[in-house]
Amino acid sequence: MLVRWPIPTGSLFVFLLIAFFAPSLWAQRAIPRTTWDQQATSDPRPELPSQSPNSAEPDSGEQADSLVSERLANAKENPGDVPADLKSLFDNAQQARSVLEYNSVIERCKNIAGDTTRIVSERSYAKKLLSWAANRRGELRSDMAGEMVSARQLAEAENLDRAAMDDFRLAIQNDPLRWRAHHNLGVLMAIAGDFPNAIGAFSKTIELNPKFVEAFHNRGEIYFRKGNYEAAIEDYNKAIALDDKVADLFSGRGNARFALGQTEAALADYQSAMGLAPDSAKVATEFADTCQSLGRWKEAAEAYQKAMKADPKYVRALQNAAWMMATCPEDFYRDPDTAAKTAQKAIDESQGNPNAHMLHVLAMSQAAQGDFSKAINTINQAIQLTDEGALRSELSEHRALFQRKKTYRQPGASN
Repeated sequence: MLVRWPIPTGSLFVFLLIAFFAPSLWAQRAIPRTTWDQQATSDPRPELPSQSPNSAEPDSGEQADSLVSERLANAKENPGDVPADLKSLFDNAQQARSVLEYNSVIERCKNIAGDTTRIVSERSYAKKLLSWAANRRGELRSDMAGEMVSARQLAEAENLDRAAMDDFRLAIQNDPLRWRAHHNLGVLMAIAGDFPNAIGAFSKTIELNPKFVEAFHNRGEIYFRKGNYEAAIEDYNKAIALDDKVADLFSGRGNARFALGQTEAALADYQSAMGLAPDSAKVATEFADTCQSLGRWKEAAEAYQKAMKADPKYVRALQNAAWMMATCPEDFYRDPDTAAKTAQKAIDESQGNPNAHMLHVLAMSQAAQGDFSKAINTINQAIQLTDEGALRSELSEHRALFQRKKTYRQPGASN
């Protein structure tokens, strides 16, 4: 679900919701890119048209020239006969796996759809197949963008995402009922930070396919990011009613409930999520983060250990566990040396691109070790990396603590 990083605000420990808009970070979110190669069975190509006499009429307003008349006569005599070029096009679409192959299918579909000498059923079929192929090409490009993000080739990823958005729009233009294209377009709009239009795309998906869980899930995620927690919970409820075996739905609802102060209900959702995904570092970390914010140190420590065991490289667990070990008010759970090592590991796992929050945690760990000079140097680096006013203020406050050779402690348990 949405990444929440713990930072102190004055004497209160809060979670800061990082509003990530860059594709590099959105790609890791619960709103998924399409897994196009796994959708083949659930997104079949349109079937070839059955050319019955009723379907073999020319477009309204067009003159039935000799070629159209000939095709109409042939269709009446051989209702099951399908033109060879459509059969070939269908076969090519079935075998397509690359952008170039989809390009060929799409161009041929455009030619047939725009050929006024073709009968209605053939042109209609070409448009539907064009829509299908454009959607699939967009899915392929979007997944390629995800790979570029992983390789930190962000400019290339953005170009691919823009091309994919054009593909999804082309798919919708040729078949407005293609709900997958509406959903895929919504995903990329969300990645781009265009939340109002993303909500519209997901809502259209739900209108066309009210049983598609991910549309409710993704719309709920955006409502959460916009602070409309009640609407988010409503969408998570609907998604869970359709499929109560998805851990992310429960943790997403838990986030929204927690934001509304429904603490026990939120914890119950996180525990349900952990039961469904016992090996998920992300789910365990969400539970741990919430317990830490409530001063439930034992539960938080156990959940962080579970998360780091499930994925020793999971940055969020490393960072937030380090924060707790550096700032916990209870001596039993405070371990400055391990905190510093864990914070440094989180930075190492960020592929050499630590953000201000990561450096903040490292600085807190260094201060907890008593190395205030190093902590001040680290927090200065953090200040230089952020333009967030609230975060810069927090960092400056903590630097002032370090300059007085004082450390920060979280408040005690609130329950």
